[in-house]
Amino acid sequence: MAENTSTTGAAPEELSENILITTVDSVYNLARSYSLWPMTFGLACCAIEFIVAGTARYDMSRFGMEVARPSPRQADLLIISGTVTKKMVVSIVRLYNQMAEPRYVISMGACATGGGPFKEGYNVVSGIDKFLPVDVYVPGCPPTPEALLHGFITLHKKFKTQSVRTVPWYRKTYTGETPIPVLGPDIIDTHPAALKQVRDVNMTRLMAARSAAGPQISAGEGQGTIVIRNPGLTRDLTDWTLQTGDDGETYHFPAGFVLMSDGEVRVHTSSGATSSSAGDIVWPTAQAIGAETEKVSLVDADGNAVSSFEYEAITS
Repeated sequence: MAENTSTTGAAPEELSENILITTVDSVYNLARSYSLWPMTFGLACCAIEFIVAGTARYDMSRFGMEVARPSPRQADLLIISGTVTKKMVVSIVRLYNQMAEPRYVISMGACATGGGPFKEGYNVVSGIDKFLPVDVYVPGCPPTPEALLHGFITLHKKFKTQSVRTVPWYRKTYTGETPIPVLGPDIIDTHPAALKQVRDVNMTRLMAARSAAGPQISAGEGQGTIVIRNPGLTRDLTDWTLQTGDDGETYHFPAGFVLMSDGEVRVHTSSGATSSSAGDIVWPTAQAIGAETEKVSLVDADGNAVSSFEYEAITS
């Protein structure tokens, strides 16, 4: 046997052609690079490009990524392909938390990255990276399959920079749990101060909408009945009137007559009308309104018509 004169730790000469020396990190990263299992997941038009990337022309199986799994527990790559709405982002984060570690996210397309053409929409989030850690961004609207393959290659390059000794998912303190956002008219923080701010804004909007709304009148059930509803704030109807368009009959609301918010009152017309409720109004007109086609208007104290409707004539 020839004497081994090489440095300490080198392989014997007769075995040198049968031994491959490398690092654990290189083998570990190579295995992860070509065994990514993307989740079967799509949101909008970018998902079609994702599907095309798996066809024979582009063949993403060359990267060991053709095994798209329907279960998040069997997948380690989440491709956000399409528009992310505030309703959907809750489910997306929940699916991400169920995926196996180590897991990665590709933001595919303008919508997933920053909201795209729907950025100013009331129901679209301005980027999935506000809720999930994104590893690779693939630009385009929609990106081509070649762009998605380039995203895969970029992700592989990221693998080569990682080491078993420093990756977070092997540390005891690592949980990987991502907070699930709160679904509502806005994606909000659950901190008490943030919740109070949202409640204050919603109350301001509600009060503004109510102050702009006024009492509305419509035909009630049966001949000669008028219904007054108030969807807005409480209104004092002192000096307000009900007027008919044909014969000019007028009803003056008494002083101090208040119609509560979301309140309702019924007006019974004709000379022989009676009130069926303590809060109803009796307006003794010459004949019950509605016997002929005529217009009824609710007029405020300044003479402005607040609401009106055309009473259809009742024919035998």
